[in-house]
Amino acid sequence: MSVPLTSPFTTHPAVLKQFNTARLLELLRCRAPIARAELARLTGLTRSTVTVITAELIAQGLIQEGIEITASRGSRGSGRPGVGLMLNPDGAFFVGAAIEAEHLTVIKLNLAAQIVARLQQPVSSTDPESVLRQLVQLIHQVCQAEPYNRARLRGIGLSVQGVLNLEGVVIRAPFLDWSGVDLRRYLQPHLDLPLFVDNDANAAALAEVYLGNAMQSSCLLYILINNGIGSGLIINNRVFRGAYGTAGEISALMSDPPGQDNAYECGHRVGKDDLLKRYRALGGKAEDLRELVERLEEDAIAHSTVQEWGNILGRGLISVASLLNPEQIILGGPLSILFPYVQGSLMDQLRNRMPRQGEQGFFSNPKARLAVSAFGEDAAVVGGAVLAYQSLFQVPDLVL
Repeated sequence: MSVPLTSPFTTHPAVLKQFNTARLLELLRCRAPIARAELARLTGLTRSTVTVITAELIAQGLIQEGIEITASRGSRGSGRPGVGLMLNPDGAFFVGAAIEAEHLTVIKLNLAAQIVARLQQPVSSTDPESVLRQLVQLIHQVCQAEPYNRARLRGIGLSVQGVLNLEGVVIRAPFLDWSGVDLRRYLQPHLDLPLFVDNDANAAALAEVYLGNAMQSSCLLYILINNGIGSGLIINNRVFRGAYGTAGEISALMSDPPGQDNAYECGHRVGKDDLLKRYRALGGKAEDLRELVERLEEDAIAHSTVQEWGNILGRGLISVASLLNPEQIILGGPLSILFPYVQGSLMDQLRNRMPRQGEQGFFSNPKARLAVSAFGEDAAVVGGAVLAYQSLFQVPDLVL
């Protein structure tokens, strides 16, 4: 349905109430405990409006009253004491699921962003129907744990290691050999909760903005490195997906030009499998990434391979950061465990080799920051949960 430009759509009472409720919940998420008077001051709403909305949220179990605090923090005068409000950790739960090349993971997140249940299984088959059937079984197991919380489940968020369009159809998932898989059409009939779907990098980036190391960032570039590499770009707490949903496919920018070095396959040069392949080609003996990390201190081949990997990653970061000009860069996924070993090299490249960025390169802006994800290997599945979690704190674009 189209809305005429002259329509007072944004002043519709139901839309305004939804918008104001989301604003109050967002403040309670970030600043609790906070008094009603302070909520009114920060939002510009009347105290009576704040009182009505918070009373409804208390009745729904989403927020609760806590300690007595000063009602007007940050304003002139001490103000009268008021009762602090905060989110109720058991007021809502969100299921996160991740489909990755080697395993399926499902978690349950509470309103305080704590993981209260977690299940993981190896992928038994790469056949789409088998994988999705296995995933549905895991989701049902997590949902049925602690039945008294079942009524407070708000949604299910799914992240997938691959390229998706805006409708949730997998365009390409090379590590599963999937193409054209309609996730929503298969999964929604088996689930009785709202379903949110995105790729793993976008979901993991949202997790950093809502729960992790980038909560104050207005423009975040998240680099997720697993078997392959992808990115999520967050602008003002929203994922930038591009015209068709495939923004963030940066693998070609994160590799050296073809023919310069044949050690890795172009386009996947910083992925986990390519790192291990290069290490073994040089004579390394470690069986997997964890063993390679354990050998870094005394294994010269492991050390040189990781340093080479860091140099390639750094050159790629220069290309991507020059194009997108983010405020923060967060590295996530299994290979983020290598960050301490290459941090100096990455910082040096971003500081001294970024074109037209000032004397300190990427760090010329005092807010600029390069860091590692708060969630490690769980970044994708926590991101899945946040796809559902964020719906409480933002009015969807469709409504606006």
